[in-house]
Amino acid sequence: MTLQSVDIEERARYWMSVLGDDYLRSHFSTDQPLAVQQLTHNRYRTNPRTLVDHTLACLDLDGTEAVLDVGCGNGFVLRDVASRMRYPGSIMAIDQSSEILDVARSNVNFAWVPVKYVHGDARRLDDLIEQKYDRVMANFLFHYIDDPDQMVSQLRRATADDGMTVVTVEGLDSMPEMYQLHEQAMHAVGIPDSVIERAPKGRRGTLSPHNGQAILEQEFSSVSVHPYEDWLRFNDARPFMEFYARGHRYAGLEKVAGGAVDEELFSALFDDVQQRVEEIIDRQGFFRLSKVNVVFVGRP
Repeated sequence: MTLQSVDIEERARYWMSVLGDDYLRSHFSTDQPLAVQQLTHNRYRTNPRTLVDHTLACLDLDGTEAVLDVGCGNGFVLRDVASRMRYPGSIMAIDQSSEILDVARSNVNFAWVPVKYVHGDARRLDDLIEQKYDRVMANFLFHYIDDPDQMVSQLRRATADDGMTVVTVEGLDSMPEMYQLHEQAMHAVGIPDSVIERAPKGRRGTLSPHNGQAILEQEFSSVSVHPYEDWLRFNDARPFMEFYARGHRYAGLEKVAGGAVDEELFSALFDDVQQRVEEIIDRQGFFRLSKVNVVFVGRP
């Protein structure tokens, strides 16, 4: 398969298949990459409104709802949802990583209503729940879903007839500046062409702003689209480099590199990317990283 021969959605599917379930397990065996990404977004965003606040507005909670969080991660969104709940509301949070669930329990430490944590694979959602929910959340879940139609069908079955499902996704064309510098640096430091070919060149996700409305409309009678655009401003290269190397694990290269890229070559890659970012900052005063997200709201 030649990457240049397929469109952006097919590339996203391809890179997700390359990364696979083992990447998912290793990536979420610790909270570190996810936490670095989240903290960097909030600290260096230029949009005065956080993405979490944007998502919460779309949820339209009065606090008494039964809420299902599918792929709750470290509780970054769930924490704010829990703080808005009241009797007789309730929350069920599902994630496939027991380590990340433990972090979520620690982060959501002021819930006013019961929170039930379930260790399970969201792709088998029908087997994990026994009721319908007033609000179903799936935030950045579709980065890791091979069959979006099947997943959306399960989300619909979990949603009460008078409820809603809220799906937050990142654009496949988000953060192009990082991927462009990353690819240039890979070539410059001598990463093997076979590895560069396998390496992600952009974001992944089988449901994205490009096709999300059409997929959700197969199951939901009404789907509204709520874009959230932002860009991160770095006046210093160091926080971006942490975001790139620790938060995104060298834009996914760590997973696909195998034994073809040793520690010395990764160090050279780090230095090359950092030099490129510093040159941009010297030239224009800051380094810009564009972010594109969309929240879809589906109603039965």
